[in-house]
Amino acid sequence: MSAAPRTALIVHADAPQLPFIATALGARFTALARNGWSVVLVPDELDPGALAAAADPDAVAVLISSDGESRSLRIYPPVNSLNARESWSAQFARIADDSTLRWEPAESATDLALEALRGQASPVPTAQPARDAQDTNGALDFSGAPDAVSAAGADDAASSPAAGTAEARMLTTVEFIASLTELDAAATARLENYARTPSSGLLLESVLQLLGLPTVAAKLVESQRELHEVDGVSDFEPRPLGLSMLDAASVEPSGGDVLSRIQRAYVRRPGLLLAIGGAEIALGAGLAGLAARGGRRAAVLGSASAALFTDAALQAALWASVRARKKR
Repeated sequence: MSAAPRTALIVHADAPQLPFIATALGARFTALARNGWSVVLVPDELDPGALAAAADPDAVAVLISSDGESRSLRIYPPVNSLNARESWSAQFARIADDSTLRWEPAESATDLALEALRGQASPVPTAQPARDAQDTNGALDFSGAPDAVSAAGADDAASSPAAGTAEARMLTTVEFIASLTELDAAATARLENYARTPSSGLLLESVLQLLGLPTVAAKLVESQRELHEVDGVSDFEPRPLGLSMLDAASVEPSGGDVLSRIQRAYVRRPGLLLAIGGAEIALGAGLAGLAARGGRRAAVLGSASAALFTDAALQAALWASVRARKKR
C-alpha cells in the first residue's frame, strides 16, 4: 500500500525572500534554501501555482511528488513568459498535462493496459479437453493458457492507440521542459530516457540533477531524509511587514554574492551584531558629546550621533531575531 504523497516545490528564491512570500500568500510553510533556490514543502491548503507565481517571475518552478510508488514532476513556466491578458492560474491549468511527467510502477502500468484491452475483447474461452488438442493435428491449444493471453495482451498494449497517445504526450512534455530549462540535445536525450524509466526511488533525484536543481528536494519527498536531518530548514508564516523584514535579515542565505556572504556571516555568528552595535553606541556617544559643545557642526554631529544610535538599536533587534530563529 502506498503512503500519502509528499510534495515539494523548487522556486528560484533565496531564504531572505521567503518571509515576504509567506506574508504575500498568507500561508505557512516549511522550506530550505540551496544555491539561490528554495525547496518548499507544499502544505495541502497552498496552491503550488500561487507559490510559483509569487517567486521569481523570470524563472521556472518545479513541483515534484512521490508516494513511494508513483511519482510526478511538473514544471511551471516563468510568469513573465505568460500572456499578461489572462490569469496565470488559468494558463497553468491549461498546460498542466503537457508540463507534467508521471511515473507509475511497472507492474501497475502493465495491469492497467491489460485490463483495458480485456474490457474491449471477447471473453477468453475456457480450456478444451485433451482430446480436442489432439484434433488440431498435433498443434498445442493455448486457448486456456493465462501466460499466453498475458503475453499477447502486453504486446497489444504496447502498440495500442492509448500507448501511442501516452508516448506522444511524454515526448511533448520532454521537449517543453527542455526548452524552458535550456537543455542541449544530449541532456534532452537523457531526460527522455528518464521519462521512459520505470518508477524508482532515485528517479526524481536524477532528473533534478540533470536540471541543475537541488536534489535534496527529491530526498525529502522520497522520505530518504527527514527534516531534522537537513541543515537550514525553517518555518515561515505570514507576519506584519516590519517583522517580515527582520525575518528576512535573520535567515541564512544560500547565494554566493557579497551581500549573501555578509548576511551568512552574522547569522552564523550573531555576536558580530552586538559588536557592531556596541561600536556604534560608543561612536554615537562621542559625537553626541562633540555636538553638545555647540559650534557650526553641532547639528551635523547630532544627526550623525542619532543615526548611529538608531542603527545600533536595529543591530540589537536583528541580533534578537537571529537568536530567536536559531532556537525555533
